[in-house]
Amino acid sequence: MMKEITTRLKEVNGIISGYDGGMMPFEQAFALARFYYDFQDTNALIADAEVMAGENPEQLKETALSLKAETATLLNNIGRLDGVDFRGIANTHSRYYHAIFQEDSDELNPYWKRYCELNNRLDYLPIDSKEYAEAEKECDAAKVEHDRRQTDVRRIYAEYERENRRAGDVFSLKAPYLYALAAKLNGIAGSILNDLDRMEKGEGQ
Repeated sequence: MMKEITTRLKEVNGIISGYDGGMMPFEQAFALARFYYDFQDTNALIADAEVMAGENPEQLKETALSLKAETATLLNNIGRLDGVDFRGIANTHSRYYHAIFQEDSDELNPYWKRYCELNNRLDYLPIDSKEYAEAEKECDAAKVEHDRRQTDVRRIYAEYERENRRAGDVFSLKAPYLYALAAKLNGIAGSILNDLDRMEKGEGQ
């Protein structure tokens, strides 16, 4: 986590510094949301830092310096997000994919109806007749076409479900959440640097 967090923070700062109002693109909003959810467990980050302190204190110091600088930048720029409607971004994204699914689902109905009509027709034809054989072939072809299109609809629905889950992450995000996390991370970076400084002085004594 210590190795990944500064890279992700740079991405977050890039998004925020480039935001100039209006509707934020969903993927950018999602990146902000995922940063928050991926790193909100600061206890795991602290545990990772403790391991690094024993294995590679020099790298930990470099990472902590970068973490402190990046979180300071985030804290300075977080006000840019005050006007971002994360719920609106999430709802728009989810509705877009639901509309695609609904359209394809509606287009499937006539194929099912056609298959049912042909299948019902078989009940009224002599089973050994030429008309039955022709209707059966037509019915089978209608079923194959329906099933092919149904497979596409299921794929589109799975895509909608995936995007709806991603939208859920954005829906729950608020700028103050990011501010609070950035402040906490900034404090953790400062504590790490202080601890490393004490370790270095202790080794020199």
